[in-house]
Amino acid sequence: MNSIKIAKLTLDGYVNYGNLLQSYALQQILLNYADTVDSIWHSPDNFLPKIWWRWNYKFAVKFVLNWRGFRTDILHGHIGCEMVRQGKLKDWADRHIRMRTDVKNLHTIADDYDYFVVGSDQVWNPYFGDLGQNFLQFAPIEKRLSYAASIAASTIPIEKKKNYQDGLSGMKSISMREEEGAAIVREIAGRDASVHVDPTLLLTPDEWRSVSRPPAWYHGSDYILTYFLGTMPDAVSEVAGEFALPVVNLLDSSVYEHYVTGVDEFIWAIEHARLIYTDSFHGTVFSILFRRPFVVCDRKAAHGASEAGNKMSSRLDTLLALFGVENRRALEENDYRIEHPLVMEYPDIDTILSHERIRTDVYIRETMNLDEKRDFCRR
Repeated sequence: MNSIKIAKLTLDGYVNYGNLLQSYALQQILLNYADTVDSIWHSPDNFLPKIWWRWNYKFAVKFVLNWRGFRTDILHGHIGCEMVRQGKLKDWADRHIRMRTDVKNLHTIADDYDYFVVGSDQVWNPYFGDLGQNFLQFAPIEKRLSYAASIAASTIPIEKKKNYQDGLSGMKSISMREEEGAAIVREIAGRDASVHVDPTLLLTPDEWRSVSRPPAWYHGSDYILTYFLGTMPDAVSEVAGEFALPVVNLLDSSVYEHYVTGVDEFIWAIEHARLIYTDSFHGTVFSILFRRPFVVCDRKAAHGASEAGNKMSSRLDTLLALFGVENRRALEENDYRIEHPLVMEYPDIDTILSHERIRTDVYIRETMNLDEKRDFCRR
C-alpha cells in the first residue's frame, strides 16, 4: 500500500474522558490504513479552561489580599483538584495521541496530508465549534471525509442551515454516528450518509486494557461507579443502599481521589465496577464493551432543564438499539430505576462488533480508494 498521511480533526480539550478516548480510538483505526495519523490541535491554549477563566482583574486583587486562602484552595480545594485531574487527562493524551499543535492556519496544511477526517464526537453540533473548520473547508473536496460525526441535535437552527448545506455538500464522503444525524444530512443536503459506530467500539477489550490501569482509590472492594455530566438522580444512592455497595462518583470534586481519576483509570474502573450508573454516551459504550451491568439515564442539567437529555436521546437510541439493550435505560417517570440492576445478560456482542468493523473497513477502503483489505476487520 502506498504511503498515506491522514490528519484528523475532532473537539480538542481535556474536559472529559470520552473526548480523548474517541480521539485515540479513531487514530488507532486510521493507522490500519496510513503510515501517519496526526490529530490537529487547533486550540492549544485551551488547557485548564475551567481554571484560567477565574484569573481576571477582580480575582487578581482578591488573590493579593487573601493569598493564603487562595493558596489553600489551589493546593487542596476545587482548583487544585481540577488542575490535577486535567493534568492527568493531558498526560494520557500526550502519551497516546499524536498531536500537531503548531497549526495556526489550517489552510497551510491542506497539501500536507492525503486525507482529512473529521470525527467522531459532536463535531457538527450547531451550538459550538467552528463549522467551517469542522466541515474541512480549508482542504480540497476530494480530501474531506467524516467518520461517525455527530450533530447531537434534533434540528439545525434556521440561521445555520445554509452553513450546513454548503458544508455537507462539500464533503467527499459522510459517515454519521446516529441515524437521526443521517436523516438531517438527507434533509438539508439531499445526500445519503452512512451510519457507523463510535470508534471506541471498534477497538477490542484487550486493546483498551493495554492503555488502562487500576485507580489509586481501588482497594479490592465492589463498588457502583457513577459518571454523570448532568445531575445525578437520587436513585443511585437508593440502589447503593439496597445492595450495600459504596458509590464512586467520578465527578464529585469533594472526594479528591475519585475526582482526579485519569483516563487509563477510568477504563479500568468501568471494567471492574459491579454496576455503572451514567448519563454519558462513552460511559455506556465502555460498559457495553466490557459487558458490565449498567443503567443509563437521560441527562438533566443542574437547573432541571431537559434539553441536555433531549440531545443525548438520539445518541443513546442508536447505541442501545444496536446491541439490543434498550431495557437498561432508566426513565424519569420510573424514578430512574430498572428491575434487577446488577443482573444483565448481553446478546452476542462479538458478532455485532465484527459486523461493524467490517462495515467500517469497507467504508474507509472505498472512500480512500484502497484495494487491500486490512487485518483490522478480522480482529
